[in-house]
Parts: sequence; C-alpha cells; structure tokens
Amino acid sequence: MESRTLLDYALFQLTPTRTRCDLVIFAGKKSEKLASGLLDPFLHHLKSAKDQISKGGYSITLKPATTDAYWFTKATLERFVRFVNTPEILERFVTIEREIEQIDSSIQSNEHSDVATEAEGIPNE
Repeated sequence: MESRTLLDYALFQLTPTRTRCDLVIFAGKKSEKLASGLLDPFLHHLKSAKDQISKGGYSITLKPATTDAYWFTKATLERFVRFVNTPEILERFVTIEREIEQIDSSIQSNEHSDVATEAEGIPNE
C-alpha cells in the first residue's frame, strides 16, 4: 500500500491481556499491518480508543467522521505511530512545558515584587 493511500479505517487488534496490539490499516479490499506494540501509548493520544476500550472487546476501530477525510492516509498513521513510539519526543515536550511554567512563575514573581516595591515608594533600579 502506498503512503498516500486513503484509508477506510484502522484497527487495533488487542491481545487477550489488552496490553499489546497490532495496528492494521484497511483501504478497499487491501489490509496491511502497520505496527505492533504496547497499547497504552496509543490510548494516551486517542480519546475514541479510550472510549471503545472501556466498553470491553478486543479491537478498537479508528474511522474518520466523513468519507472526504483526505488526511486519513497511511502516511498520517505512520507519522502518528512514530510520534507515539518515540518517548524522547514526549520527554522533550514535558521538559519544555516545565521550563515554560518556571519562566511564567518567575515573571509573575518579579511582577509582584515590582508592584510591592512601587507601593512602598522605593524606586526600581
């Protein structure tokens, strides 16, 4: 199947323990196993998958809401699988988020300090 092939749906076939899965994509009468691995990383990014797994069963289906979803291709799912399976990216994202929070906190702290200093009549340097 070519990367730009529009998909009908994608199916996560779960193991009996429901901790691992095979991701199989479908387009017309063709199917292809795209990935295998732990299910949990995918669940963190797919609300519909969380909803489906809570109902039980051993498969999760991803299907676009409309038939003209030109973004729902093999290439899109390949990129998604790479993203989900690359913990370094996630760790980097979390690190950047923490740094932004620290900067925001520092800015707010400095602003409060400046306001208190001005209220006391002490000029800022």
